[in-house]
Amino acid sequence: MIRLPRTRFLAAIFLTSFVFTSSSRLEAQSKPGRVSLGVRSTLSLFNHNEASTGSGVGGQFRVQLLKRLNTEWFADYLTSKVSAGTSRNDYHIGWSVMYYLTDPMEFERRFTPYALAGHCFDYTQIRIHTEENKSIEASAPSFRWTSAVQAGFGTHFNISPRFDFSLNAQYMMHFGKHLHVEELPDRIRIYREDHGGLEGHLLITLSANYKFGRRL
Repeated sequence: MIRLPRTRFLAAIFLTSFVFTSSSRLEAQSKPGRVSLGVRSTLSLFNHNEASTGSGVGGQFRVQLLKRLNTEWFADYLTSKVSAGTSRNDYHIGWSVMYYLTDPMEFERRFTPYALAGHCFDYTQIRIHTEENKSIEASAPSFRWTSAVQAGFGTHFNISPRFDFSLNAQYMMHFGKHLHVEELPDRIRIYREDHGGLEGHLLITLSANYKFGRRL
């Protein structure tokens, strides 16, 4: 049996260990992130159209693309009061990109702060539920579709590497023709702006999320 000299043998072991360690680190850095599911509750502040503070519930899932880059796909249902006899329902369906401001360390740290920005589609419906005998003067449908962009900051509160509570605040800006409601003593007037404009509100969202696997 032919034996390698001790120097070559040690060099071979060192080279093998170096290649294995480097490959493991590269794999850990480029390894796809986990997929998570969650439920959420949202407050809508500073609403346009004189609507009161809105609130609602929704759901979301996340797909982590890189170590410090995550994506969030969500759907929300929000309600708010416009006047004594009318209310407003908003349906949001959208997505956000989340950039972790610090190394998430496999979510083993207690807090993981992030910045986020994204886009969503919004369906708004005005509901009339007054019991008074008022006529309805509507020059436009009581619903509208708009598109919106949002951006803000948040953080994960990591209960464990697989489970977290997340809190974020983001400003959402809608683009399109907006509905207005005016409640007069004898009638309720619904109309739409002639030209498109900007309509914004601040969203504060608290969610609970569980990571159950890695994306394929």
